[in-house]
Amino acid sequence: MSLKDLPILHKFLLTILVMAIAALALGGVSWREITSLRDTMLTVGAKEEAAREAMDLRMDIIAISRMTYQLARAPERTEDFVAEAARRTEEMRARFPLIEAAADAEELRLLSDVKPVMDSYFGKIDAMLAVTPSGDATRITAALDEALAAQKVVTDTVKLYSAYSGERMGSMRAEAEAGSNIALVIVVTTAGIGIALGLVLSILIGRRAIVVPVKALTGKMALLAQGNLDVSIDEAARRDEIGNMGRAVEVFRENARQIAALSAEEKDRAKALADRAQVMDRLATEVHTAVSAAGQGDFSYRVSESFDDAGFKAIATSVNGLIETVDRGLQESGAVMSALAHANLEPRVDGHYEGAFARLKDDTNAVADRLTEIVTRLRGTSRTLKTATGEILSGANDLAERTTRQAATIEQTSAAMEQLAGTVQQNAKRAGDASKASGDLTREAEHGGQVMADTTAAMERISASSASISNIIGLIDDIAFQTNLLALNASVEAARAGEAGKGFAVVAVEVRRLAQSTAEASREVKQLVEQSASEVASGSRLVVDAAEKLTLMLDMARSSHALMDGIARDSREQASAIDEVAIAVRQMDEMTQHNAALVEETNAAIEQTEGQASELDRIVDIFRLGGHEAAPQAKAQPAPRPIAKSPSVARYLSAGNAAISADWDEF
Repeated sequence: MSLKDLPILHKFLLTILVMAIAALALGGVSWREITSLRDTMLTVGAKEEAAREAMDLRMDIIAISRMTYQLARAPERTEDFVAEAARRTEEMRARFPLIEAAADAEELRLLSDVKPVMDSYFGKIDAMLAVTPSGDATRITAALDEALAAQKVVTDTVKLYSAYSGERMGSMRAEAEAGSNIALVIVVTTAGIGIALGLVLSILIGRRAIVVPVKALTGKMALLAQGNLDVSIDEAARRDEIGNMGRAVEVFRENARQIAALSAEEKDRAKALADRAQVMDRLATEVHTAVSAAGQGDFSYRVSESFDDAGFKAIATSVNGLIETVDRGLQESGAVMSALAHANLEPRVDGHYEGAFARLKDDTNAVADRLTEIVTRLRGTSRTLKTATGEILSGANDLAERTTRQAATIEQTSAAMEQLAGTVQQNAKRAGDASKASGDLTREAEHGGQVMADTTAAMERISASSASISNIIGLIDDIAFQTNLLALNASVEAARAGEAGKGFAVVAVEVRRLAQSTAEASREVKQLVEQSASEVASGSRLVVDAAEKLTLMLDMARSSHALMDGIARDSREQASAIDEVAIAVRQMDEMTQHNAALVEETNAAIEQTEGQASELDRIVDIFRLGGHEAAPQAKAQPAPRPIAKSPSVARYLSAGNAAISADWDEF
């Protein structure tokens, strides 16, 4: 069936159908693009959450590394470290499913590289825990070096994942922005094409399928009125309303031919028919005028119904009814389409129609209702997207603020660690100087002890010599006593000898006197020697006491030297450890600055996305929905996010100076 065979109502329905298809295509394209944009934003949000988990994973690695340093300095705290290391390890393993949930194939491959090196790192920590109870500094240091080397490998591997994930999020944001721009262009283009196509089809169908055929039929009716009965009524072959009119005109032509063939006796009747033809000519003229006016878009003209002939009056009434029906249908449909073209979905076809026009009314209203539903859902999705983007932006701003404060805290910590490192190095130098002085003092004390030992030996030899002298003096005293007795006996014998013995008696007296002097002198010398021996013995006891005290002082000096040497060695090790901690803090500072820059870039991207969402919201708000509009959703205000409620940030901020001031309490 060709287009000209369709009823006029179906022609208008075809126009409405084309515009409805265009509107549905517009809604489908808009829904697909908005859904794609929403899915992209959800994916970006999931990847940002995975990035935060990866950052917390790196913070856990740094925390465990810092604990290994402290464990190497305090092996007796092994049990505390084991408990805390087990908790940190479980947290790190629990983060992997959260990160893998938002990972693509390349990220999964990078994460598969992280797991074995992390297991190796945990193995190195377990090996260090196995040697710390022994207290062997060499083995502990070797185990610490291996654990730190494994920690560096883990950190580098996680950095590879974080770098790729950051680049992937940047590309996805760019794709989302490009997708939103393309969606906007597609929606506007599709809407313009649909409206233009509907208007063009309305004009083409109204003119070519209605106005032109009606004008041609009215011209043929005028020729019939002038007596030209050879006119071909081609419109009678049509199957629409114009075909009905053509077949009616064809009946008039056949009647006129029959009138022409009548006999003379029927001329009166022919005259009546001529009068009827004049009336018909007037009717044709008015129908032509009405159809011409309708073809020019003026449906206000009506065919006069002041005919005596019931058939003519019925034709006039039918034409007027047709024009009025077409006029009302076009006016209401045009009003609805015009409103749609101006983004106003409120108007509806409200007139009372029956049959095909009732279906036209229902179909037109269904198109408007469907577009209203699509725009309402699109508006809800746009507001939801804008709200979600606002919440993401709020969270990113909170993260930026916390990262900035964290960077400042780490920078202060780095400065404090550098100052502490200088102080510890100065103390180590002073401890080394004190150890050297203590060593010199120990050597001098050892020399004094040797001198005291030599003095004690000399005093002992003096005591022995004094005893020998005392014995000799006793012997001399005994000799003097014997000499005195001999002199006394000689005097007695000299006295007995008389004059002959006087000289011998004098000698005996002198010998006795000499013996007495010798005995007296020996007694005095003996007393002096005994007194000297007593003093030497007292001095020996004092020297022994001094030697014992000096030996005790020497032991204390040696102990003090060992302590000072240990303090100097520990101070050097502590200075080295603080240097390593300062390096780690500087690395954390650099990483935090880098994170702050990434957060700023994220904020900029989210602000652009929020601007695109606002633009989409403004585009959707152009549509007026009137009483058919769904109740607007209350814009969800993002809940405040205090810093203390973020576990990962709290752990990150408390992993610095707090651990140094509170020792193991932070674990």
